[in-house]
Amino acid sequence: MTETLFAFRYLRHRRESGVFQRWRADVRARLSGDSKALMLAPLLPPERVPFDLFTLCGRTGSLDVAVDNLRSRTAEHLSAEVAFSGAMLPLPSWARHIAAADREWIDQLAMAIRKAHQAVVEPYWPQIQARLNAERAEHGRRLLGLGVEHLLAHLHPTVRWHSPVLELSGPSWTPHAAGFAPVGWQADHHLNGRGIVVIFSMFCSVPLQVCDASQGLNDSEVWLFVPATSALGALVPPLPHAAADGHALAALLGRTRAAALRAVAAGPVTTSGLARKVGISLPTASQQAGVLRDAGLIVTHRVGKAVLHTTTATGEALLADDALGGTTGTPNPDGRHHTPVPSSRPARGDKPRLT
Repeated sequence: MTETLFAFRYLRHRRESGVFQRWRADVRARLSGDSKALMLAPLLPPERVPFDLFTLCGRTGSLDVAVDNLRSRTAEHLSAEVAFSGAMLPLPSWARHIAAADREWIDQLAMAIRKAHQAVVEPYWPQIQARLNAERAEHGRRLLGLGVEHLLAHLHPTVRWHSPVLELSGPSWTPHAAGFAPVGWQADHHLNGRGIVVIFSMFCSVPLQVCDASQGLNDSEVWLFVPATSALGALVPPLPHAAADGHALAALLGRTRAAALRAVAAGPVTTSGLARKVGISLPTASQQAGVLRDAGLIVTHRVGKAVLHTTTATGEALLADDALGGTTGTPNPDGRHHTPVPSSRPARGDKPRLT
């Protein structure tokens, strides 16, 4: 759900990004004959703080659940969100119907979300999911190995952590004495024992912090949306990969390919890096990566002249179940694996979660 909203917003961004040009062209062509999705346009401006559909739809990976959450919101909740966003964003006139929990208008908004999802995210979801899985895995390793303080301090160049304060430079949803912080302002967010949920997004261009307006700015859990860039170095469109089939999966069963899959699972890796890790030639590494990709266990992303390989959810599940006879974790010099132990605990009440 998060990706649908950010992707629709990113689609209309004035600053064209070459890495997403093909995606933009395909999606715009897909949306050209569908006016229903365009209802979201005034709610998700590309260079301003968006209307908070995030908390209204809830933190869920299911489109159906997100739409059901939106439809189930009370008039009090909807009115609070409309008033909150209206202080920062010129909302369309029909927003008053949303604030009044008008079923007809809410159904239209729900349909717009569905149509947007079908156009901007659904055709690319396997690749997007693999990218986000890789990002979460990378930050998860940092959390386990270096602790929560290090994780929060290295999420993004515009995010700084000085316990118990989270500092953001850029778009903010936090009130200041003169109103709400506009784009480019710096804001300090005192968690005061509240939890913080870190949510990575391929299409989030700068970090955004949101909270449930119906619960009050100082009482609700904080959601921090962060660009999913650190694991791969840049936002790049994934290369297409074939769907898994029985022949490809059967071809996978072998020591070299199993080692290659584990090497990719350890972190995004280039073909030459894969060759070094597994101890095989570059042509062989390229061939093994092709088999893994055709089996739907990894995806490949182009970065300039190089490519980066990352595991898909299927590949991770296969390793987690020891289907290849191995284990996950970090290899010790004796060849065994271990799971990193956190070097520090989060401060009481500050409970980051990766999602």
